[in-house]
Amino acid sequence: MPIPKLMRFGAAGVLLVYLALSMPLTVDPAFSALQDWARRDARCGQPPAGSVIIVLAGGFEHAPDRLTDFNALQGDGLRRTLAAVALARRTPHSVLLFTGGGNTRFSEAAVMGALAEALGIAANRIELEQRSHTTYESAINTRAMLARDPPAARYLVTSAYHMPRSYRAFRDAGQKVCAWPAGFLSTHAPLLDRLIPQLGGLEKSSLLLHEYLGMIFYSLVKFRQLPFVQTHS
Repeated sequence: MPIPKLMRFGAAGVLLVYLALSMPLTVDPAFSALQDWARRDARCGQPPAGSVIIVLAGGFEHAPDRLTDFNALQGDGLRRTLAAVALARRTPHSVLLFTGGGNTRFSEAAVMGALAEALGIAANRIELEQRSHTTYESAINTRAMLARDPPAARYLVTSAYHMPRSYRAFRDAGQKVCAWPAGFLSTHAPLLDRLIPQLGGLEKSSLLLHEYLGMIFYSLVKFRQLPFVQTHS
C-alpha cells in the first residue's frame, strides 16, 4: 500500500528536525553564542578580599542518602562547586553562598557546601540558602539573605551556558553581581564529527531551548511582577 504523500513529508520533516538538533554543525554555533554571552558578562576580574561568591545548584542525579553523597550531584553542580572553591582559595576572607533546595532529605546547597568543606574550605566561610527551586527564586532569596550583611562584592558562579539567564535574573532582582562562568562545554570538533548526529548535540539543543525560553518567560512574566525591577541598557 503506497505511503500517502503527507506522511512522507511528515517523516522527512521529523528527520530534518532531528538532524538539525543533533548535529554539532548546526547546534554548536548557537551554543557557542550563548557561552560567548557569558564571557562578555564576566568583566569584573578577580574578586576583592571579603567577596561573597554565590553558587547556583545544578541538580541531583539521584536523591542523596547522606550529606556527603557527592555522587548524587549532577555534573553541572560538581563543576560549579569546584570552580567556586578554586575562586574562594584565591580570595581571602571570601564567603561561599550555595543556593538551591530540592525535594530531598538533603538540599542541593547542603551537599555542595559539604563538598566545598571536604575540599578544604572552612565551615565558617560557607553559607546555605536551601529554599529555592529555580534560578529566579535563588536571586530573590539570596538577595534577602545578604541584605542583613555588610556590603561586599558579589560574584555569581554557574555554568557558562546558564550564566546569561542567571546574570539577568540577579541583576533584575536588584543584585549587582559579577559573572564568573564555569564549565564551558566544547563547541569545537573536526568537520567530519560535526556532520554526525550525536546525543551530545541533542543535549545542547535541550539546554539551548531551556535557557532561551527561560529568558523569554522571565522577561514577559517574572520580572514584570517585581516592584524593584531595574532596567539595564
